[in-house]
Formats: sequence, C-alpha cells, structure tokens
Amino acid sequence: MDRRTFMTTGAWLSAAGLSLPWMARAVRSRDTIAVVDTGLARGRAFVDYVKRLEMPVFDIGDDVGVLWYATLAPRLAATPGLLLGVTRASDYFVLEQLALNSGRMLRHKHEQGTGLSAPVAFLIGPAR
Repeated sequence: MDRRTFMTTGAWLSAAGLSLPWMARAVRSRDTIAVVDTGLARGRAFVDYVKRLEMPVFDIGDDVGVLWYATLAPRLAATPGLLLGVTRASDYFVLEQLALNSGRMLRHKHEQGTGLSAPVAFLIGPAR
C-alpha cells in the first residue's frame, strides 16, 4: 500500500469510527465488493469512500434477500472475492446466513452498539 492510500484509508476509517485494520486491507483488493445501508451515517461516509476507490458498492435497499440472490451471489460465485459492508445488525444477520449457506465464511465483524439497528462493519470471504 502506498503512503497516500494508507493516509486516506486511515483518515476515513477514523472519521467514520471504524478504525479496523482488516477493513483497510480489504479495500485494497480488486475483488472486493461493498454493501451498505445508506440510512446509516457511517454508511453514507462508507459509500463516499469506496466510490472514490472505484469499488463496486450496493445499497441494501428494502430487501437484503433480493440483493443477495439477484446481485451479490452471482458476482461472488464468479470470483473468490470479498464482501465488505456496513449495515444494520438485522441486515448483517441475513447476509451472514446467506453467505454461510453459499460456502463463504465470516472473516471479521465489528458491532457498534446493540439492537437490530446498530451498525455492523463486516468482511465475508471464501471458505479457506
């Protein structure tokens, strides 16, 4: 990672309250796709950040199951990529179950607060 990427990644993660080394590493991978709940303040900051990196990013929308089956599962089946996200705990739970059922595994998770609406940052990848 070059110095500029390190500095901008570190600055964004700190500003968003997500100073997580595993997240900084995941954004460098060409095969990472992002999911986000833009209803969360941290989610909107995350979208701005990953768009600057030209990473594919998808909003959770109203139905995380539809997003998984129509968009995420086909993309992840075509590549051994990573799924990086910032969502509400309730959407994270559904995504985790769908990912596990497709042979993927949770690599990292960071919850900020409690309850179904609490923000969760996560990284899901291929089973090793």
